[in-house]
Amino acid sequence: MSLDGGWHGLRLERPVLLSPQTRSGRLSAVFVLDITPYTGPLLSGWLEAGHLIDAIVVPGIRQRQKHFSVSNFRRGLRRRLQLKRYIGNTPARLIEFGRPYDWGTLASQLSETKADVLICFAFPALIPQDLLGTFAKGGLNLHPALLPNYRGPHPLHRLAVDGQHAVHGGVTLHKMSADFDDGDILGQVSFSEADWVSLQTLTDSVARAMRALVSEVAPAYCKGSLSGMRQPAGDFVWARLKAAHTMISPEMSIEHVALMWHVLGTVPGIYLDVAGHKVRLGFQIRRLGPPTGHVPVRRWGSVEFDLADGRVRYLTYSRLLKRLVKLHATFARAPVRKSPPEIRLFGKVEDGQA
Repeated sequence: MSLDGGWHGLRLERPVLLSPQTRSGRLSAVFVLDITPYTGPLLSGWLEAGHLIDAIVVPGIRQRQKHFSVSNFRRGLRRRLQLKRYIGNTPARLIEFGRPYDWGTLASQLSETKADVLICFAFPALIPQDLLGTFAKGGLNLHPALLPNYRGPHPLHRLAVDGQHAVHGGVTLHKMSADFDDGDILGQVSFSEADWVSLQTLTDSVARAMRALVSEVAPAYCKGSLSGMRQPAGDFVWARLKAAHTMISPEMSIEHVALMWHVLGTVPGIYLDVAGHKVRLGFQIRRLGPPTGHVPVRRWGSVEFDLADGRVRYLTYSRLLKRLVKLHATFARAPVRKSPPEIRLFGKVEDGQA
């Protein structure tokens, strides 16, 4: 299967999972990530593959409160409940690490670790090379786009805004280097249009892809059967979301705006200019027919406006709508998929070459 720059992906042969009683071949990892529906499945996948979690470095509280904070309590409780859901009673050392980043203190906390590799997702700063060098296999990062396209902090958002979700959408596992999202690529899982039909479906697709890459590709690299491939040089889109990217224009299609709502709707939101005022949109409630050429009209709790292929009515975003969306997300379930995602490997080491 041909990739950018003339690369060729190889389909992964899935390994036989190690039993909990078999210690031979086990790996240990330090994870740098928050505990969310995106990352929980990859932690459980790593354990089910027979490996160990040495520590989980989670985002710290931005500002320590002198007095009791309800929001900090809820955040910590939610994190513990998520961790319990995905790894059960498996012991895992949690290390809070927040701004301003004190890398020396973190290195000291990890100094006694026996981990083979550090695995990271969505950490907002470059991890120093000297810290990565303390792990035998260095650091690996999960990036929710098909590198080298859409490097940067907001790949999912920019893929939706640019309409490139079905071209460059997916997840990449790559080595960590001295630059953001620039290290050798080890494996990728591509997405299709079906993976973007709702936020729940997208979350499920990202989680499944990361679980497969961490439980299967990361061990292959650590055990020497995968070397990775250097990313090609080129002028690729840097995925940083700006305020202008959240604005809806009449040149967009109905489907494009619906996609932007799925990905950006709750955070950071999508907006429409109505008579010089920036109005935050909720979700579409009705298609009204073909474009009329009329300006947007704001009514109680909703707004009507033209898009390239029709006139639509959207709810405006409010506290009540925010609560309804959260309630729906709590009970929503993505379709159950029995087949594992297809993984493309890079730099497979043939027998006898390791």
